[in-house]
Amino acid sequence: MEGLSITVKGWEDGQRFERQLETTDRWVLHAADELTLTLSDGNSVTIKQQPKAINATRIGVGACVWEGELFLAAYLASLPLYRYIGARVVELGSGPGLVGILMAKMGAKVHITDIPRVLPLIEANIEANGVGLQQRRGAAAGFAVCEALEWGTEGYEAAAGRLAAERVDWCVAADCCYIDQEGTSPSTPHFVRTCALLCGPTTRCLVCFELRSSEVRRVFEQEAGRAFEKVERLPPHTLPKPCQVEHILLYELSGVRQEALAAPVGDAS
Repeated sequence: MEGLSITVKGWEDGQRFERQLETTDRWVLHAADELTLTLSDGNSVTIKQQPKAINATRIGVGACVWEGELFLAAYLASLPLYRYIGARVVELGSGPGLVGILMAKMGAKVHITDIPRVLPLIEANIEANGVGLQQRRGAAAGFAVCEALEWGTEGYEAAAGRLAAERVDWCVAADCCYIDQEGTSPSTPHFVRTCALLCGPTTRCLVCFELRSSEVRRVFEQEAGRAFEKVERLPPHTLPKPCQVEHILLYELSGVRQEALAAPVGDAS
């Protein structure tokens, strides 16, 4: 990928392998127990994964990095570094924490969130990359902390409200919208509501996901349109070269509709 490189390490047929990827491939990504993203300026993030824990009875889908997160990381890495220095960031549904850790390395103050059973993996990756709050070198340096936030569960709105008590400059999320066995996208309304609760007038809210189903896209755009005044898909041709693909969508949401926050989830009135 132009402007960055991806190296994966893992085990295959009893042998340790190390490969540099020219393009992202979910099966290769999820066979690896370690992934390193290296930027053109030499900065890098190394993420430990737990491929054997990706089933729902263990960690679940948060055990590994997905293509949408690499896409979002590539986009953020293409922007000027000054935009992150000192910025307050909330990452939703982070999985192993790639995007949040990258933004911390670029100078941001990041709250990385996911469901409780993913947090030990995130914490280990934060520490391994040297961006923990206790590891920061100077008050101006970026850092990352992790905490639980699971939209749709009891208390999630209050948890989002606590994070939004201080200004949020960036709200970012990748591959948080999915389709279930019934062919619906049940968590998306609560996910969009969480984004809206975190966003203030100047927050940049970026949502990225792989297009696995037209229903996921339909529900996301519908719910986002109810909660935000502007829902813009960033056209592939305007993005950096690694992000010029059609099967991963990147949206920017802005202008929270306060009346939508006052209404219960699912109320279209």
